[in-house]
Amino acid sequence: MSTMNLRPVEGYDKLATFIASDPGLAFFRRFTKLNIKSLLYYQAEIANLEDDLDFIIQNDKDSPDDEKQNYPFSVRELKDSMRRAKEEHPTQWLKILEVRELLDKYNTALIQQRDLIRLSAPDKCDLAVLRDWLDRPECGNMFFETAAEMNVYHPRNEDDMLALFSRHEGIDGLTRWIFNRVVPWFHERWGRKYLKQSDETASWQYSDQKIKVSTYIFSVLIAAVLPASSMIVLYFIKDTAVRMITIMVYNIVFSLAFGFMVKARRGEIFAAATAFAAVNVALISNSGNCQC
Repeated sequence: MSTMNLRPVEGYDKLATFIASDPGLAFFRRFTKLNIKSLLYYQAEIANLEDDLDFIIQNDKDSPDDEKQNYPFSVRELKDSMRRAKEEHPTQWLKILEVRELLDKYNTALIQQRDLIRLSAPDKCDLAVLRDWLDRPECGNMFFETAAEMNVYHPRNEDDMLALFSRHEGIDGLTRWIFNRVVPWFHERWGRKYLKQSDETASWQYSDQKIKVSTYIFSVLIAAVLPASSMIVLYFIKDTAVRMITIMVYNIVFSLAFGFMVKARRGEIFAAATAFAAVNVALISNSGNCQC
């Protein structure tokens, strides 16, 4: 039995394999200017058709032909004009069909453009990873044959890029910081030396799920330790002024931790910080009553 030697994956095949291995790197051009320009052209075409249609409708209304004068009141007669012998009869209905076809394309393009605008922009750190992969000789090695294709991922087009999937959507500030700062820092110092590269893509892979689980566990531990530690510390402090300062410091730390580790609105952070301070003040009051 003979075996076939498969050619190594190169060019766009290799780039597609690399992006498929990490959906968080699925970045594409929005082509915002071209899409907007296309919408403007659609809009202009429809506006001209609308003007033409108004002119035809007025001509039909002014016509001595009784059938044409009935067009504004009967869609059936308007459609039946296609069967009439005279060539000028179906003009209005043909123009309506032309407008309808163009409106359908225009409305579809509008909805698509709205959806494109709503897609997240790529994270700068992830975009840098993709550019670095394209630059490295063992990876993409800038295989593009034309300048236009090469410029797709050029920094000047960064504001025109979109991400099909954002690994940072819905995550807290701590997890985002781990992705953008800690992972690159770790990779530069140890990761690239000790982790094995993928044979297909010549890249290093870090599990998004493991990072998210780790930060979640850390956040839960902080949520358990911070309030409990404040109660213990306040229990051993007897001076009222020092207690108040301690409450203020703990409240600042709590607010920063809550805002950094939880995806919350400002109002929610304010309410949680107020509740945290109220609990500590109540603890001081009860402790003082007990001592009396």
